Amino acid sequence: MTVSWSSVFRRSPLGAAVFDVAPDYRYTVLAWASIQDVPTVRHRELHLPAVEAWAMLDGGVTSLEGYGATSLPCGVRVVGFQALRLLIADLRLAGPVRPFDGETVLAPAELRKIHNAAGRSPAATEQAELLASCHDAVLLRWVAATLWGTGQAAAARSAR
Repeated sequence: MTVSWSSVFRRSPLGAAVFDVAPDYRYTVLAWASIQDVPTVRHRELHLPAVEAWAMLDGGVTSLEGYGATSLPCGVRVVGFQALRLLIADLRLAGPVRPFDGETVLAPAELRKIHNAAGRSPAATEQAELLASCHDAVLLRWVAATLWGTGQAAAARSAR
């Protein structure tokens, strides 16, 4: 039996392309992220939650844990439609039938090709730094909107 994407990921009120990972699947998603050849950034500061981030495609994966003054609940999130689609394909989940509003859908093979080509570029490292700065809801909303806008522009260029 195939697991549906909606059993693993839930739309977040934090942005159009932000998805909360269900508690039962957090370690699966983190294990997947940890074996990707992408920049990983860990921020650990006194009185703030620990944040880990993996940059990929139009977003990435973030993990927030611990305590501190934050408006963002602890948990694992996927930022970006392409990052979500790659995860769905790699975890062999049944994906959404229709595209999300504003999403440019690419085939899993194309996503994998783009993902592998980006690797550990300076832009990907900067993206991981941005994601790792998201220790509260305001920052996550801003970073997700920024990455989504950048991803939309890149998708429009590649469609030409």
